[in-house]
Amino acid sequence: MLRKLLVVAAAAVIIIFCLNGCKKEADTPEPNKPGEQVVAKTLADHEAEAEKEVTKKNMAAELERLEKEIEQDSRSER
Repeated sequence: MLRKLLVVAAAAVIIIFCLNGCKKEADTPEPNKPGEQVVAKTLADHEAEAEKEVTKKNMAAELERLEKEIEQDSRSER
């Protein structure tokens, strides 16, 4: 009797998880406005931007910010 109850309970939990599915929404880019071109940044563009934004004075703060951002991204992927 107990065994039958546990099997039914386990099956119910599995069915609920299967029916619930993944709630995470897909990352969809925003649609472009008519006539607007999207230009992807190149590695050189990113390097030039980083050279302007990161200085010796704010290097430690930028490193901490990037580490936190990477940690949040890794948590959200799990």
